[in-house]
Amino acid sequence: MTAAWLLIMSVADIRSKRVPVWMLGIGALGAAGVLLYEGVNGELNGWQVCRGLIPGVILLAAAFATGKAGQADGVIVILLGVLMGYDGCIAAALSGLFLLSLFSGILLALRRVKRNTKIPFVPFLTAGWLVAALGRWSLY
Repeated sequence: MTAAWLLIMSVADIRSKRVPVWMLGIGALGAAGVLLYEGVNGELNGWQVCRGLIPGVILLAAAFATGKAGQADGVIVILLGVLMGYDGCIAAALSGLFLLSLFSGILLALRRVKRNTKIPFVPFLTAGWLVAALGRWSLY
């Protein structure tokens, strides 16, 4: 379900450079469902959930402070932190940032974009999530 959610938001981000708020709501409901399920089964670790929020809160604070990042990007990373935990969220976010910087560097070298051109982050975050998810599955 996370993959479908991220893919739909990626398409929206590419097309309109905006993420629909209702899609963030769906992600929040999914994250709440995961927390409820883990709480009922006694698997919920509040400390791990709080740690998972850190990368998204930092990105959201950067979005408010500088305006260089999208606020929806921060919310999405917060929700991924709830779903994946701290390690998975960091892996997804850093993989996405690496892929974005690589793509941006190539476009800059080819003179397809300028330094201040806004490039959607959600598609790269989706790719980073995929890298983190596949990396986690390969360990088991």
